[in-house]
Amino acid sequence: MRLILKIILFPISLILSILKYILLFVLNVGTWILNIISGLIAIGAIASFINGETELGIIAVVLALLFSPYGLPYIASKLVIEIESLNLKIKSI
Repeated sequence: MRLILKIILFPISLILSILKYILLFVLNVGTWILNIISGLIAIGAIASFINGETELGIIAVVLALLFSPYGLPYIASKLVIEIESLNLKIKSI
């Protein structure tokens, strides 16, 4: 019975492994791009504060934090970790 279950779950495990590597590649490239965007937005926020536009500056700071490694890339890395955890659970059956 366990062997049959392993045979049935093998394609799912294979798809999850391929998906993990694709997502890791996209995550690395996306993090690099988002870091550049975050830096540019932070410079824009500083310029907004210097010009006296505090509301725009606060919005830019929030966007810079969202695009920084502690925002969207962090959430995406947690997703990749969960996919790998699910894959390991399937492989342990």
